[in-house]
Amino acid sequence: MATVTPAKLSAILQSHEEIRLAMLFGSHATGTARPDSDIDVAVWADTALGTDARIALIEELALEFGRPVDLIDLRRAGEPLLGEILNGKRLFGDPDIYASLLSRHLLDVADFVPLQRRILAARRDAWLRS
Repeated sequence: MATVTPAKLSAILQSHEEIRLAMLFGSHATGTARPDSDIDVAVWADTALGTDARIALIEELALEFGRPVDLIDLRRAGEPLLGEILNGKRLFGDPDIYASLLSRHLLDVADFVPLQRRILAARRDAWLRS
């Protein structure tokens, strides 16, 4: 099992010309990974990742590091996952794409999270009353 380092992960992902931004998040980004931890990676490619491309990239990383890989397509990531990803480590990428994701995240948090909290509170209250 190879050690997961941002430099090694970045080198592998940069070999894929279609990937414009790559982020490492989760336990490997925070330094709390255990021997059985998966690798949480998010990428922005020229186009949304198709099933075959996604599977191939997951297999490449899993074979290299000997661990399961959770690969997120940033074009499709929503809240609260996008916020978790943006709190991770930026491996490489286009600063304009990163800025647009950060902007989208901030707008979504301002618009969506208060609504989500109200819905969850209503569900919790209904459950407590039942």
